Amino acid sequence: MVLKEGEGEDVPSDLTAEERQELENIRRRKQELLADIQRLKDEIAEVANEIESLGSTEERKNMQRNKQVAMGRKKFNMDPKKGIQFLIENDLLKNTCEDI
Repeated sequence: MVLKEGEGEDVPSDLTAEERQELENIRRRKQELLADIQRLKDEIAEVANEIESLGSTEERKNMQRNKQVAMGRKKFNMDPKKGIQFLIENDLLKNTCEDI
């Protein structure tokens, strides 16, 4: 025979008080673990979104840098002094003999 006990959980009627308490503890712990699992899933999703966002940011930085390099190349081809100055001002080139 099975008795009903709160929240729709079935409890066999042949359990001792100690066994019922243990069953209650197990069910409570199960709910805690399920809540922890859900919290971890949420955290993982949040971190995944942050990582994706960082990747996009890095791509944008690379695109911006490539545009600046292309602009510097164009300026250099038109006037080498102005092109070098542009590259130095935009930290794409160091003002050293080796870089220039």
